[in-house]
Amino acid sequence: MARNEKKRSEGLTLVSVIAGGAAGWVVNTGLDIMTDTEMTYLYGISIFLGIIVGLLWDIADRLNKQ
Repeated sequence: MARNEKKRSEGLTLVSVIAGGAAGWVVNTGLDIMTDTEMTYLYGISIFLGIIVGLLWDIADRLNKQ
């Protein structure tokens, strides 16, 4: 049973990282469209920050379960 839970939690970590990266990209694209300024050089930073937020979300979720 513990092995199955471990695989599931690893899958959820991957989902939170991908979702965080996608959210960072969406936020940057939305700001780029709304402000009419060139923000393409910030795509990498926003995706990276989104990944960090996704990882922090996953860590907080794991700490709350214990």
